[in-house]
Amino acid sequence: MGERAAELEARVAGLEEALRQMEGRVAALERTGPRAPAAAGVRRPAPAAGAAARGAEAGLDAGALTRGLSLGGRTLLVLAGAFVLRALTDAGTLPAWLGVALGFAYAGTWVAMADRAGRGGNAWSAGFHGLSAVAIGFPLLFEAASRFKLLPPVLASTTLAAFTAVALAMAALRQLRVVAWLLALGGIPTAVALMVASGRVAPPALYLVLLGTATLWIGYVRGWVFLRWPVAIAADLAVAVMALRAVRPEAPEGSGSALLLQVALMALYLGSIATRTLLLNRKVVYFEVVQTAAAILVGLGGAVFVASRTGTGGGVFGLVSVAFGVAAYAVAFAFVARRQQQSRENFYFYSSAAILFVLAGSQLVLPGAALPIAWSALALASAWIAQRQGSRTLVVHGVAYAVAAAAASGLLGDAAGALFSARGVAWNPSLAALVALAAMGACAWMAVRSVGRATVLERLPQLVLVAALALSVGGVVVAWVGPALAGPAGPGPGLAVAATVRTGVLAAGALLLAWMGRREGWREAGWLAYPVLAVGGLKILLEDLPRGRPATLFLTFAMYGAALILVPRLRSRRQRAPAPGRTPAEGTGGPPGGTEAGPGGGKPGEKAEPQLP
Repeated sequence: MGERAAELEARVAGLEEALRQMEGRVAALERTGPRAPAAAGVRRPAPAAGAAARGAEAGLDAGALTRGLSLGGRTLLVLAGAFVLRALTDAGTLPAWLGVALGFAYAGTWVAMADRAGRGGNAWSAGFHGLSAVAIGFPLLFEAASRFKLLPPVLASTTLAAFTAVALAMAALRQLRVVAWLLALGGIPTAVALMVASGRVAPPALYLVLLGTATLWIGYVRGWVFLRWPVAIAADLAVAVMALRAVRPEAPEGSGSALLLQVALMALYLGSIATRTLLLNRKVVYFEVVQTAAAILVGLGGAVFVASRTGTGGGVFGLVSVAFGVAAYAVAFAFVARRQQQSRENFYFYSSAAILFVLAGSQLVLPGAALPIAWSALALASAWIAQRQGSRTLVVHGVAYAVAAAAASGLLGDAAGALFSARGVAWNPSLAALVALAAMGACAWMAVRSVGRATVLERLPQLVLVAALALSVGGVVVAWVGPALAGPAGPGPGLAVAATVRTGVLAAGALLLAWMGRREGWREAGWLAYPVLAVGGLKILLEDLPRGRPATLFLTFAMYGAALILVPRLRSRRQRAPAPGRTPAEGTGGPPGGTEAGPGGGKPGEKAEPQLP
C-alpha cells in the first residue's frame, strides 16, 4: 500500500508540473502575440476552407467510385446467376422450357428490384438493376425464339412487348430515365434480330410501332423528349421494309399485313399527336411535324406502292385515308381556326396533313380519268371558298389540287412534249386534260380576286399555277394548230413548220404574259415573260436552225424578233395607281367586296383562320 501511495503522489506531481508549463506558454502567447490571431484570421481560414473542400471532393469521388465499383460487381454477380441457368439448360439438367421460364422470372426479379430501389430514391442502384434486367431479358427472349424454337414470331414479339411494357412503365413511374433508355436501345436491336432470325417482319415491326407510341407519351408526361427519336426512326424503317417485302411473290407476309401495319403506324402516332394538340390544347412541336411527315410518307406512300404492285387493299386504305383527310380539314377549320386562334402551327399542321391524306387516298380509290376530274373539282371548291373567306391556305390547296389534276391527266407531260419535242406533233388532249386545264384557269382567276399578295412567298403559289397554266395552254395550242399547218408527223417540211409553230406559240405566250403582268393581280405572269423568251431562244438554236427552211426561218426570226422588241416595252410600263376611293379589290388582287381585308382576308372584325406568313 505504501508503494502504491508513493507512485500516485509521483504521478500527481508530474501532472502539476505539466499544468504549470502549459499555463506559462499560454501567458507567453497572450503577452507576445496580439497581432498573430488577427493575421491568422485574415489569411489562415481560406487555406483551411480550401483544404476542407478538397478533402470533401476527394471523399465524394472516392465514395462515388467505390459505389460504382460495388454496383458493377453486383451486376456481374447477377449476370453470373443468369449464366448458371444457361449452363444448366445447355447441359440438359433443366428442360429448355423450364430454363427459359426461370430466366424470365430471374429478369423480372431484377425489374422488381429496380422498382424497389427507385421507390427508395436510390437511382444508382435502380439503374444497375435495370441494366441487369435488360442484359438478361432481351438476349434470353431472342434465344428462346431462335435457338430453342420455343416461341413463334408472334408470341416472341408479344412477350417482348409485355416485358418492355412492364419495365418501361416502372421506369416512367420511378423517373428512371437511364432505365428507359436502356429498354429502348435494347428493344430496337432485339426486334431487328427477331426479324432476321424468323424471316417475319410484321410482328417485330408492330412492336417497334407500339414502343414508339409509348416513348412518345413518356416524352409528353415526363419530358424525356429525346427518347422518342431513335424508336420512331426504327419504327418508320421497319414499316418501310415491310412494304418492300410485301410486294415480293415469295414473301411470307402479304399486302394485308403491310397495310394493317401502315394503318397502325399512322393511327397510333397521329392519334396521339391529335390528343395532345386538341384535347390538351398544346402547340405542335418539331418532332410531331417530322414524325407526321414520316408516317404519311411511309404509311400512305407505302400503301400506294403496295396497292400498285399487288392490286389489293388499295380501296379500303384509300377510303380510310380520305376519311382522315376530311377529319383533318374539319379539325383545322372548324376547331383550331376558331378555338385555338393563337396556335397557327396547329392550323398549318392539320391543314397540311389533310391535303396529303386526300391526295393519297383519292389516288387509291378513283381509277383512270375520274382522279384528275375529282382533283379539278376539289381545286375549284378550294379556290371558291378561298375567295369567299379570304383564306390564303385554301388558295395554296386549290393550286395544289389543280396542278395535281393536270399532272394526273397527263396534261403537263403531253403539253411539254408538244412544245419541246423534236418530233412532229401527235397529241389529242383528253377530256380529263381539258377539264384540268379549265380548272387551272378558273383557280388562277379566283386566286387573283381572293386575297392580297404582298411578299414573294405569298405570290409563289400563284406563280406555280400560272406557269403550269401557260405550259398547258401552249401545249394545247400547238397540238391543235400544229397538225393543221405542218401536216402529218414525219420527216421533211412538216418538221420545219412544226418547229416554227412552236416558236410562234412561245413568242405569243411571252407577249401575253408580259401584257397580263401589267396588272397587279397578275404580276406573277409578267415574271414568266423573260424566262419564256430565253427558252424560245434556246429552242431556235437547237431545233429551228438545224431543221428549218428559208421560209420557216423567216417567220421564226420575225416572230421572235417582234417578241424581243415588245416584251421589254410591256414590262417597263407601270400600272397606274388606283384612283382615290378605289378599293384594293379593283385591280390589285385584294379581297372582293370593296372592304379592307382583316387578318384572314375578310372584313374587319371577322375572325378568320390563320394565314401564311
